Amino acid sequence: MVDRRAVSDTLGFIFVFSLVLSTVGVVTAVGMDGLQDTRNVERINNAERAFDILDDNMEDIAVRGAPSRATEIKLAESALSFGEPVQMEVEWDDGTAVDNATVSTRPLVYTSETSNERLVYAFGTVFRGTDDSMTVVRRPAFVLSEDAVAVSAISSRKATQSVSSVGGSGTYLIRAEVSDSGAKYRGIASEDGPYDVTVNVTSPRPQLWKEELQSYDDVTCPFVNDTMVSCELTGVDSVRVVEKQVDVSLVD
Repeated sequence: MVDRRAVSDTLGFIFVFSLVLSTVGVVTAVGMDGLQDTRNVERINNAERAFDILDDNMEDIAVRGAPSRATEIKLAESALSFGEPVQMEVEWDDGTAVDNATVSTRPLVYTSETSNERLVYAFGTVFRGTDDSMTVVRRPAFVLSEDAVAVSAISSRKATQSVSSVGGSGTYLIRAEVSDSGAKYRGIASEDGPYDVTVNVTSPRPQLWKEELQSYDDVTCPFVNDTMVSCELTGVDSVRVVEKQVDVSLVD
């Protein structure tokens, strides 16, 4: 009688080994994609935390009088650059005279090369998301109400010696240094209102600014196009627009 146990053991080993290889292949294919997605999200999260620290450092300069600050940011298959200028104009009308004040800034933009997400820092505001859908993850230090309109603008500018962008992988510094001796009062309207106030923001992302400004209770934004949003407040008691200019360098 022929003994077939050796054949059965061999076939069993082949079946088991094939099953193990198939399982490893599926887990590797699915797991690697999930691991890559998780890593990409964590990179953006780390960059967002760095932008939070950047804003705190900017406030140290603008509010607490620090001469300079440096913020460390780690790039991993990503880029950091200066974006297109953003301009904010505040206009107030007391019924007899119209006055206005304008501030501008060069945003800092973090762009991931492995996903569509990016971060944008402008006037103390941090936006996060894709070009099609972004949200505000850090709000500006503005007061927009019938009691008062107070715009304290930190205007970041590319320092003369700075490069326009850095990228790849590595750790870089965002070095910020005060570029004037004190705050510049672009406009002040004392408490003898009421004033009708208009806030115009010219930006590559006007819809985002509309959503942010319109989140204040007393603000309406009746006009927005591809480059500008215009928002209004009525019956405002006082207006103050202050700008602190800061030179920013990207350093490796």
